[in-house]
Amino acid sequence: MALLPELAESAASGEKARIYAEMRRLGAVPMVALIFRHLATLPGGLEWTWGAIGPAWKSGRLQETAWKIAGETPLDPIAAFPREALTALGVDDAAIEEIRIVARAYNLANPVNLLTVTCLSRVLGGAKASVALDACAWSPPVAPGPLVAMTAPADLSPEVSALLELVAAPGSANGPRVVQSLYRHFGHRPQFLALLVTCLLPRFRDGSIDRGVATIRAAMSRAADAIVPTMDAPPAPDPGIGAAFERFGFVIPQMIVVGRLLEEAIRN
Repeated sequence: MALLPELAESAASGEKARIYAEMRRLGAVPMVALIFRHLATLPGGLEWTWGAIGPAWKSGRLQETAWKIAGETPLDPIAAFPREALTALGVDDAAIEEIRIVARAYNLANPVNLLTVTCLSRVLGGAKASVALDACAWSPPVAPGPLVAMTAPADLSPEVSALLELVAAPGSANGPRVVQSLYRHFGHRPQFLALLVTCLLPRFRDGSIDRGVATIRAAMSRAADAIVPTMDAPPAPDPGIGAAFERFGFVIPQMIVVGRLLEEAIRN
């Protein structure tokens, strides 16, 4: 399975490393999302993105709005994971906490990422700043953590790769697929990953995840109406930036739904 190129956090240096650090701090998360790790592989992509959206992140307005939308969207749940089933799969109390932290981190990151992509897509479409961004002092919440490491794509076992094929986002014809980062944090727990995928597949097939995605995307679009007029940016330096926004505009809301379902299933 060909995967989307990305610049790992450990490989970032200079301005890219500085932007990564700001994204972690202001996003209240211990990691940088795949959309931004991919943009960092495009000439000027990460720098252009942060120059355009950074002021809205620094105000906290974008994050607070995105978190509220994601938390209030009604969803059809998956079955709760019985403690006995998790124990049988080798998932002890420490592992349950590890999984909860992953879910919490991505449930903070993905709503912010989606509203970011929604706003930036409009900027690419020609939207111009018409009002000043309200200045305010904002401090992000404490990030969850520590976060268990993702399995590198090259280190995924054939069994885990086959599982991820069932949920990976489709790419363009003969192009790379998006293996969402959340799943890769469970690459070392194939039994739990198999349980999660098995519980999610009926929700993919009955259309309930798609309905949640549509509701979230519509709400984020309405929220962008108030943010985009405060944004301005020069022309994008690479056409791949727009293509990335288009691709992730569908991948990210799906993972908002998946993250919520996971966090609720493992809550007890």
